[in-house]
Amino acid sequence: MSDTHKQMAKRLRADLTARDVTISHSEALELVAHQLGARDWNTLSARPATEGAADQSAEGPAVPILRIFDRDKAVEFYVGYLGFTLDWEHGHADHSPLYAQVHRGRAVLHLSEHHGDASPGGAALIPVTDVAALHDELHSRPYDYAHPGVRDEEWGRVMVVIDPFHNRLVFHQPAGRVGVEVDPRPAEAAGPIELAYDLACTPQHAFDTFVRIDDWWGPSYAPEGLVRVEIEPHVGGRVTHHLADGTAYVWGEVLVWDRPSHYAQAFTLAQDPEHPSRLDLWFEPRAGGCRALFAHGGWTAGNVAGRAKFNEWHVLLDRFAAAAEGRPVGSRG
Repeated sequence: MSDTHKQMAKRLRADLTARDVTISHSEALELVAHQLGARDWNTLSARPATEGAADQSAEGPAVPILRIFDRDKAVEFYVGYLGFTLDWEHGHADHSPLYAQVHRGRAVLHLSEHHGDASPGGAALIPVTDVAALHDELHSRPYDYAHPGVRDEEWGRVMVVIDPFHNRLVFHQPAGRVGVEVDPRPAEAAGPIELAYDLACTPQHAFDTFVRIDDWWGPSYAPEGLVRVEIEPHVGGRVTHHLADGTAYVWGEVLVWDRPSHYAQAFTLAQDPEHPSRLDLWFEPRAGGCRALFAHGGWTAGNVAGRAKFNEWHVLLDRFAAAAEGRPVGSRG
């Protein structure tokens, strides 16, 4: 066994100490072994001395550091939802920022509340053997804030999951490992825009309020001269802006009308009608009311360039939430 791996353990321990994370030398050795794909340090030590010696500069996979802001949300997402294991953590007990390590299989991530360690909205590419199976596993878990899809690219099958801190986890199954017998998933060029609201009303009332869209839709998000917004209450129904000059602008078609749990529509407002995106609303009962989950997805190569235009959904949905709870929505003027 070369001394290289022991030096890696020393550097890891020193780096963590600089962040007020204290581990023993033996713990550092075990962490290095895990990062290099070995079960433990003894297994790594038993490898032939020549294994990996062709390139002494390649000491192991890089470990992404992702910025987080809330421990409980991080644990709920990474451990409870994604199925990572929390290896260790430091901070909070002495009011210092949290620094933690999680792993799933050979994938290792560091999560940090330390300012300067990383910027919010980072990303990590995580190789997996079966994206479709992981997709099904995640959708079997009761997590309200993510509904990832799978897309097929020339370079493989991809599922993007966005954590509560806007970091992107890109789970990637290389192209050579995607079996031809697997049905291709719908192509998605970006993850959905997602929001959630806890409302003091029943799912039925929230559903009915949403589809009475004229009660809360903001005039700033419509062609000039808006008089009325209408959703025809059935699958295949039109979603329309009616204007003062008598014209009607159709910007959607109802795809799902499953009262009170799920509403969905195609969406072409400010988009090319040949490349619609999709809106989904799920309404789930909760103690004292319900939770409304919103997703604006269906982003493909044909429409993803316009995704950045829709960064104000929270403005409209705040109006919807007010209407659902009987609070003032604001004037239409």
